[in-house]
Amino acid sequence: MALLKDYSDQPNCEVEINLVLVNESSVKFNILFRSGHSFPEISSEIVCMRRDFFKLLEDLRQIDTKHLSMLEAHDPGLCIYHIPLFGSYYYPGHGFLQVPEHERDEWEPYYRLIFVLDAGERNNHSASETGPALCLKVKMEQINEFVETLISEANRLSL
Repeated sequence: MALLKDYSDQPNCEVEINLVLVNESSVKFNILFRSGHSFPEISSEIVCMRRDFFKLLEDLRQIDTKHLSMLEAHDPGLCIYHIPLFGSYYYPGHGFLQVPEHERDEWEPYYRLIFVLDAGERNNHSASETGPALCLKVKMEQINEFVETLISEANRLSL
């Protein structure tokens, strides 16, 4: 089981991935979204190609604080969007805004990840890139620990 929790003093949101099956060609896992006591838990079972699963994990380690990222496997089921901390943002009525380079050192970097379960895959077996989502603010150390846990579990299950 790998758990990625919101980075805060009192985390409310978390994504949990439990690997069910890992073989030479595919990975089957359960994913759970938890967001405190106000919302119900959301879960889904996802099957994807093994190489795509490991590529998704490796891509997750390579996100940065300046560039928007969309991480997904070829098989539908889960998509992870990364909204950069220091990207250019368009605010209607104000235009493009960006944190100046000289002010960025004052910020403790974090990563905003939006995990999206593909409702189209779940409902009619076709990719839609839309569905329930959970947004987490996390540190790179948390991402690395999450990825390492999943890689270790996958290697253990594939023996």
